Amino acid sequence: MSARSYRFPAIDRVVHGEGSIAKVSEIVKELNKQKVFVITGRSLATKTPVVDALLHDLGPLHAGTFAEMGQHAPKRDIDRAAQRARDCNADCLIGIGGSSVTDATKIVAVDLLAKNDSQRAMPQILIPTTLSAGEYTPASGMTGEVHGVKTYVVDPRMAPFAVVLDPAITVHTPMDLWLSTGVKSIDHACEMLWGPKAHPFTDTLSAEALRTLVVNLPLTLRETQDLVARERCQIAGWMSMSGVSNVQVYLSHTLGHQIGARWDVPHGFTSGITLPAVMRLLQREAPGAMPVIASAFGVDTVGLSVADVAEKGAVAIEEFVRSLGLPTRLRDVGAVQAEFPAVAAATADAGRATGFGGSVIVEEIEGLLEAMW
Repeated sequence: MSARSYRFPAIDRVVHGEGSIAKVSEIVKELNKQKVFVITGRSLATKTPVVDALLHDLGPLHAGTFAEMGQHAPKRDIDRAAQRARDCNADCLIGIGGSSVTDATKIVAVDLLAKNDSQRAMPQILIPTTLSAGEYTPASGMTGEVHGVKTYVVDPRMAPFAVVLDPAITVHTPMDLWLSTGVKSIDHACEMLWGPKAHPFTDTLSAEALRTLVVNLPLTLRETQDLVARERCQIAGWMSMSGVSNVQVYLSHTLGHQIGARWDVPHGFTSGITLPAVMRLLQREAPGAMPVIASAFGVDTVGLSVADVAEKGAVAIEEFVRSLGLPTRLRDVGAVQAEFPAVAAATADAGRATGFGGSVIVEEIEGLLEAMW
């Protein structure tokens, strides 16, 4: 193996466990910040007590709130949030919510930084309520610059100062959103294992993330108040994204972003649809990853060919997703077959932009979309 560097995003800490959200004001004070701007979504702010409780804890440190962030982080919402943060002279951002809020908060943070400012000039504290796990990366996606296409922003200063994982606040997350973003974490773990830049460090974490999610995600469906299982899922989501800046997501993730942007499909739903088809295709590129993934889903891989392992693993993933009550076909989420060529082209373009490598061509991506139909 040739020389290779492994770099860690500049995240100072991850605080986890029941009651962790109560530590947020302490982190703000440690940072010596005085004007905290909160970014969240309308449902979390108006239909749950979570945001009000956070604002109460912040007290006079709270300078303003943007509670209108839309799904897939629309650029128009990001621009509005950034302007409001400027208007109140914010010196710290808190993003509380799902992946759209996380992506938006990171982009707003960089937008507020001057060219030579360090990350600490506009630190972020991210408090996820789902399992999408984008909070661990110095990259974000947003929609709106080109209709139906997700675009990416990458900047090392996007990494948050702290991530706070409190399982207690996730009980307010709609179950289909919670479960589907758990499948998104499964997607991340698979991509770490079968991507062209796989690394032994992330291989180990990703394998454990898969085993943990396969057991604990269904537990949270059966026992909705099981905070131990919820925290285990949160930790697994963290493991699934550790080192993603080095390894990078691959075809399933990139396909999912474009499917989501084109037909307004939640990210977690896209993962349950894309993973099986991508696993069948990528067994040619990553034969060693297939037994690890299939075994996590209960497949006995002894004596099987790589192709059979990939097929049985793909079927097991489909059955797992179906058991959670989530869609497994594009036809079930409003996709339009006539638009498959455009989605395939956008996926290939996005892959080149993020440098995911590999040998998958546009025509094969179109074939994958047909297989998912």
